[in-house]
Amino acid sequence: MKKMGGLLLLLLFLLGLGLEGAWASSFVGGKPTGANPGYVGLWEYPTAEMPDDGTGRFGATYASPYSFYYVDLAWLPWLEINTRLSTFDNVHVSWTGAINNKGIGRRYMDKAIDLKLMLHHSDLWYIPSLAVGVTDIMGTELMKAWYGVATWRRDRLALTLGYGTDRMNGLFGGVTWDVFDWLTLKAEYSPMDYSQDQASGHKPHPGQPKKKYNVGVVFRAPWGMEGSVSWQRGEEWVFSLSQRFDLAGPYLFGEAPNSLQKHYGQPGGARAAQWGDVPPDVLGARIQEALSEFVRVRDVELGITDRKVVLAYENYGHSSHAEAMVRVLVVLSSLLPHLDSVVLVPSLRGIPVVAAEFPGELLFALRSRDLDSKEPLRAAIFVWADGDLFERLVPQNSRWLYHSKGFMSKRGRHTLKAMPVYEPRIDRTLDDDYQDRWSLDLIYEGRYSNGWAAFADVRFPLRNEVEIPWEPNMSDQIRIHQAVVSYLRSLKGQDETGLWLLGEAGWLGDQDFGLNLWGRLYSKDGRWWVGARLGVFRDRDPWSFAGLAEGQFRYALLSFDDKTADPWRRVAWLQAGYDVPGLNLDLQVSYGRFADSDTGARVSAVRRWDDTEVGFWLTRTDRLTPGKDFTNAGVTLSLPAEKWLGSWFGRSSAHSWEQEFTLLSTWRTDAGREPVAWRSPERLLGQLRPVALRKNVELLLTDYCSYDPASARTTSVRGLSDYLLKKD
Repeated sequence: MKKMGGLLLLLLFLLGLGLEGAWASSFVGGKPTGANPGYVGLWEYPTAEMPDDGTGRFGATYASPYSFYYVDLAWLPWLEINTRLSTFDNVHVSWTGAINNKGIGRRYMDKAIDLKLMLHHSDLWYIPSLAVGVTDIMGTELMKAWYGVATWRRDRLALTLGYGTDRMNGLFGGVTWDVFDWLTLKAEYSPMDYSQDQASGHKPHPGQPKKKYNVGVVFRAPWGMEGSVSWQRGEEWVFSLSQRFDLAGPYLFGEAPNSLQKHYGQPGGARAAQWGDVPPDVLGARIQEALSEFVRVRDVELGITDRKVVLAYENYGHSSHAEAMVRVLVVLSSLLPHLDSVVLVPSLRGIPVVAAEFPGELLFALRSRDLDSKEPLRAAIFVWADGDLFERLVPQNSRWLYHSKGFMSKRGRHTLKAMPVYEPRIDRTLDDDYQDRWSLDLIYEGRYSNGWAAFADVRFPLRNEVEIPWEPNMSDQIRIHQAVVSYLRSLKGQDETGLWLLGEAGWLGDQDFGLNLWGRLYSKDGRWWVGARLGVFRDRDPWSFAGLAEGQFRYALLSFDDKTADPWRRVAWLQAGYDVPGLNLDLQVSYGRFADSDTGARVSAVRRWDDTEVGFWLTRTDRLTPGKDFTNAGVTLSLPAEKWLGSWFGRSSAHSWEQEFTLLSTWRTDAGREPVAWRSPERLLGQLRPVALRKNVELLLTDYCSYDPASARTTSVRGLSDYLLKKD
């Protein structure tokens, strides 16, 4: 078998030599590949390399008697997070819960999180990149190990040497060679101690492996898919398949067929060279027409003076507020003559949120698509807006040459749509560990003026295979999923801080009916905030269209409490948040009373790439999970439909898929629970905070002016040392 493995790998290599001349690929050498569990590495062990910031892969590996299903992500420029589901294929759990090696019941599954911290990233071949990490840091910790690793890279060749504890069992190392853009060879010395892997005394690999080396090949496809085949432990063929993704780019799985110029829009027609060349009303009409064609905005108010333009609008059709602003800037740059400045005022529900003033030189740079000088970007000013913008922003000695208010007001005010919904459930404690439900949602969304909005979603289950006792809301009944009325109000103070009040009431989600109230006081640039949250809600009847439970529903027992108990639950939190400079990383802490009367705190860290979010949260109340010093933990995700559908269709959309996943399989279901919300302040205002909007607009403008379809994306991996020393 060993000879066959070596012969097959040799044949694959020779085949690659023959195909190299015919294979056209956009990949370059030095792209890190995944290890069996998903993190960037050799075959079993990690390297001191990681994906570009905001990129990663999802995939599966079959390495009998193990199987791995994973999602790996460079969550920060120096932090790689790998979430995985590991199975012991020859260890089973029977319907009684007993673990056995007799093949009775389902395979044993284990959730895990692996972390890798890039201490130093080196571009010099004689100085290594350095990283430290830990595997299986949360949950059962059956496969936990700590390690330190160094990697020397010179173009297509990389050498790795490291040391690991526990199951990693000492010194390890290996070589990676990117033979072609589409083919990588990897060889590894592996002292892995598999005998430490066990569940209730049952071991999937009780003895030591026959050999302490692994060798194989990785194939890359131009669209980001990777496959590998390797001979490992001197005893098994291992196969892996994965797909790369990019949360930081415009599309999840690569660029759409259209160019970035088409993506943002490039209106045609002649531009006025001087202000007197085109009458103001004609210029205003041209701007209206171009906005209607290239930007999905509404309630536009336009004011033109002899040297300044002020334009207020509400974005209704783009998931990214920064993209909507850049599209507006591109439209104005193609039509306006030279001017002193342009002020853009994005609104929410008719309420001005931010005022962004750009120098006239920026429009000239957009026309020539040349932003080599960053001065026009640095000169831009982003502040919280107020209701007197048109009077305050125009100099007193100037007069309106043109002023139009409210045009395009009918666009996007009412939205009706039908949408398929897929809801997966993965739980290793269930005999059927993967369950799902398909539904069809009928949705109405109303965007009104003066702060009001409404949303209604009726869910029609089409195919339901979810049978989880503590989730009776996943029933086959046609139900109101959400039906909410919301009100937003701004109370901007004299000190230029942002004070916002937000409330919503109705059917908040599958489980809750009630009321949410928030107050937020933001700093001048929105980097920090303090506030509070209050909530009063009742459990919903999971088997009725819109009914409420008569008491508090006890999911663990699948029964209602005594009907004499107060059916209303109350939550009250004090909250604070901070945006870490340069990262779009929001840290938030909440302290107070949770839904089941337990008291404690919830901390979260949410990384944003413009309109995309991936966050992690942890709660610790006076009701702890057995065997843990916390109550619960999980992942939050917000993924714009445009990002994953745009790869094929190139369409703009304001819809985002939002989901929260828990990382523990068993817990006191109500402990650490908060009521759900339709739109929290973070969802509404997160992108529009001055500090966040400025950063994202600058990134998109830079991409727009420097975009070259033939160029590859430059690396965005950084070591923690680079960040601490403030190196670019």
